[in-house]
Amino acid sequence: FGYFAGGWSPGPGGPYHYKLTIIDRIDYSNDTATAVAKSTITSSRYYGSGAGNASYGYFAGGWTGSANVSTMDRLDYSSDTTAAASKGPLREGRSSMGAAGNGSFGYWCGGNAKTIVDRLDYSSDTSTAAAKGPLSQPRSNIGGTGNASYGYYAGGENPPSPTSRSTIDRIDYSNDTPTSS
Repeated sequence: FGYFAGGWSPGPGGPYHYKLTIIDRIDYSNDTATAVAKSTITSSRYYGSGAGNASYGYFAGGWTGSANVSTMDRLDYSSDTTAAASKGPLREGRSSMGAAGNGSFGYWCGGNAKTIVDRLDYSSDTSTAAAKGPLSQPRSNIGGTGNASYGYYAGGENPPSPTSRSTIDRIDYSNDTPTSS
């Protein structure tokens, strides 16, 4: 399964945005079907990012419409209709980050034109995320993906300049403290 949390939708008759707390699930074995609402995150927000392992999904950060948040929520896949539990948090409130991870750690990178890399240790997920990295340049609106050894963070922009970034940063999980390559 794949899980998506938060977001916004336009208000009736206008540009007003309703922030969502919904966690939707897509079934990979039937990926043409509509996603199903399964659970909720602890607060409404959009522009957050998610990472996870085989047991849990973590949704962190985001924008409330008036402030960036450091909130992190954990969804237990074995009971995905139960509301997500508050965990983390990130070191500071951010939105528009890239996220990826492996079986042990999740990494939330960039956002708000920053080079910040936060690492969550899944085995002690109530602690504040630890400082790692940084990225090679400040970015917002970046994408993240990875495998068991590396996290890749690509694209984005460096507001207030509308210049798009074509850089891909790689974080080596075995040595995650230097600037990403």
